[in-house]
Amino acid sequence: MSSRSRKRALVLSGGGARGAYEAGVMSYLLKELPGELGEQPRFDIICGTSVGAINAAWVAATLDEPDRCARRLEELWRSLEFNQVVEFSYQELWRILRQTLLDYGLRLPRRKPINGREGGFVETSYFDGLIRREIPFGNIRRNLEAGLLEAISVSATNILSGQTTVFVDSIGEIPPWTRDVRRRAIGGEVTADKVLASAAIPVVFPAVAVDGGWYCDGGLRQNTPISPALRLGADRVLVIALQNRSLGGGEEPMENELACQDNHPTQAFVIGKVLDALLLDPLDYDLGVLERVNAILEYGGEAFGEENFVDELNKVIRGHRGQGYRKVEPLLIRPSRDLGRVAARFARGQSPRFWGSLPLRFLAGRALEDGGSHESDFLSYLLFDGGYTGELFDLGYRDAEQMREELVEFFR
Repeated sequence: MSSRSRKRALVLSGGGARGAYEAGVMSYLLKELPGELGEQPRFDIICGTSVGAINAAWVAATLDEPDRCARRLEELWRSLEFNQVVEFSYQELWRILRQTLLDYGLRLPRRKPINGREGGFVETSYFDGLIRREIPFGNIRRNLEAGLLEAISVSATNILSGQTTVFVDSIGEIPPWTRDVRRRAIGGEVTADKVLASAAIPVVFPAVAVDGGWYCDGGLRQNTPISPALRLGADRVLVIALQNRSLGGGEEPMENELACQDNHPTQAFVIGKVLDALLLDPLDYDLGVLERVNAILEYGGEAFGEENFVDELNKVIRGHRGQGYRKVEPLLIRPSRDLGRVAARFARGQSPRFWGSLPLRFLAGRALEDGGSHESDFLSYLLFDGGYTGELFDLGYRDAEQMREELVEFFR
C-alpha cells in the first residue's frame, strides 16, 4: 500500500476536563508539524467519544482554517471558569427526586425535560451554550464535501437499549458495521445534540434527547473509538489517550501517601476509579487486540504467502463481521504525568469559594480529605477551569513535541 493511499484517523478519547490534554496535542500537530512535513497533516477520519467528541467536532468544523482551529481551541480551554461551567443543579436534583416518587406510585404531575436534557446534578446551560455557539457544525459537512476529510464519528450510549450508537457523517455510504447487537452506526450530519449526548457523563451531566431517544456518554462501552476508525477504513490510527500507563506516572508520592495508604478510600476516590474503569482502562485491551490481529496477518503471510493468506482469510471473515482484516499501524500518545495528581495539586490551592455551591464544596472536600494519599481522579473529570485545563494543554503539547519523529513518520 502506497503512502498516498493510506487513510489516517485521529482517535480522541473521553475523560471530561482531561480533554484539554487532547487539545494540547492537536495544537502541536496543527501549529508545529506543518513545518516538518511541508504541509498540513491530513486526517481522513476523525473519531471521538465524550469530550473527545467535542474536540473532534471542533477540528472537523475548522480544518479549512488550521491556524484559527489551533488558536481558538487553546483560547477556549484556557478561558474556562469552574463556577460557570460546573454549577450544581438543585432543579435537576428535585426532578430526580420527583421521578423516584413517581416510580413508587405517588401521583405527581410529570414535567418536561429542561432544554432536552435530564438526569444529572450539573446545570449545563453555560456548557451547552458554549458548544452550540463556538462550534460551526454546518462547516463539518462543507469540509467533507470539499475533500478535507472523509468521515467523522461521535459515539454515544442509548440509555434504553444500552447500545453503543456511532453517529457517522461521511462523504460516502456507511460501510458494513458489525453484527454485534450492542453496537450500531447511524448516518447523518453531526449536530450539537449528538456531541453533547456523547459527552453526558452519567449522573454528572444530564442525558440528551436525540431523534426520539435518550443518550449519554459513549465512553461507557467505547471510550476510545478505535473500532469506528477501522470500520471507516483507517490504515493508520493516531490515538490520544487520557491516562498515563503506570499508576502515579512514576512521580514521587504525595504528602502523607504512605501514612494514609491503609485507610479506607473515600467515596469520591471510589467514584474516580469507577470512572477510570469505564472511561479509560479499556484502551490497552483494544490496542492489544489490534496488535494481535496485525500479528496474525503477518505470521499467516509468512506461512502461506501474504496476499493468498489475507484474501482467503477475509472471504470467511467478511461473512461474520461485514469487513475483512488488514494491517493497521497505531501510534499512541498518552500523558507523561498522572492527570489525577495534577488535579489534586491544583485543587488544594483553591479557596472554598472557588467551588461555588455547598454541594460542590462538599464533593471537592470529600475528594481531597485524605490529605493527599491518593490521586483525585474524580476531580480530574470535573475541573473545567483554565488553571487546571491550561496545565493539561501544555502537557499535551510537550508530550507531542517529544514524539516529533514518530508523528512526522506517521503523516509523511
